Amino acid sequence: MIKHAERVIVSYPIAEPVIEFIRHNENMTFKVTDASSGRNYLLRIHWPRTAGLSGTQHTLEGLESEVFLLQELNRRKVIQVQEPVANHAGGYVTAYRSEEFGSCFATVLEWFEGSVLTGNEENIGLIAYALGETFAELHNASSGRQLEGLTRPVYGAASIDSALEELKCGITGGIYSQEQYNTIAEVLDVVKEQLTELDSRQDSWGIIHADVQSGNVIVKEATPHLIDFCLSGYGYYLFDVGSASSALKSELRPAFLEGYSSRRDFTYDDIRYIEGQILMDVFISYAMFVRDPGSNGWIKEHAARVCGTLCKDFLEGKEVFHLL
Repeated sequence: MIKHAERVIVSYPIAEPVIEFIRHNENMTFKVTDASSGRNYLLRIHWPRTAGLSGTQHTLEGLESEVFLLQELNRRKVIQVQEPVANHAGGYVTAYRSEEFGSCFATVLEWFEGSVLTGNEENIGLIAYALGETFAELHNASSGRQLEGLTRPVYGAASIDSALEELKCGITGGIYSQEQYNTIAEVLDVVKEQLTELDSRQDSWGIIHADVQSGNVIVKEATPHLIDFCLSGYGYYLFDVGSASSALKSELRPAFLEGYSSRRDFTYDDIRYIEGQILMDVFISYAMFVRDPGSNGWIKEHAARVCGTLCKDFLEGKEVFHLL
């Protein structure tokens, strides 16, 4: 992995790069330290480890749109995010070719110093509230038809249809049963009905982070910051609200929702929609990994738990928000 990073980083104004491999998931990621200045950077080579993680976000237009989004969020002081770094040619997306995997692109972002959110911080209640505020400001940034026209992934009804088609292979692969798949399909049919209802509302759709997990929240001086906008795109704002809620312990979710509602119109009557968005997120995640034996082991156990009780309760109209 390091050899690829070494070949790419020469295109950037980093005098003495010291490279550390982080992980290979939707991208190959590396921490790069300039030994001469002490500054840290994040290098991303946009080559997903599995086909389920590929998409618009890895194209030239998709990456240029992500760069624009990050720059715009910082320029408008919406929220503080990682700043893209230009290469020697003044561009922000660098073409890279390897005999190992062919052609792809690379980008470099400034490193965001801080600690990964654990949920056990002493002031976690305040952090959860502030995280809600952060998501509200991110969503406000694209309300009123702002930030239209970017080439980014879209998370809507078509995503559900694609996920359901992809998930069929999990039956033959023994990851879940036909009965469990039928339950997933029934839940997603309900979610599609919810999306139609959300479409009738004003200001329900725009730019979302779309990959909310504790590892993508960095806490600096008690303030949470979002990183990893690789999968960001257009979707229902409640998709992010659901993902962020499920990344927090159930007792912290009220604080998160209070923070969110302090900056955006929000009603607790939307819990039912949030539950649907959480389940949509879960099943889209299944579809991303279902064909990858190296990283889909978690799906079998997770599907057994979710389809066994939570989905059935959801279909019966019972509240499952604090259990998801």
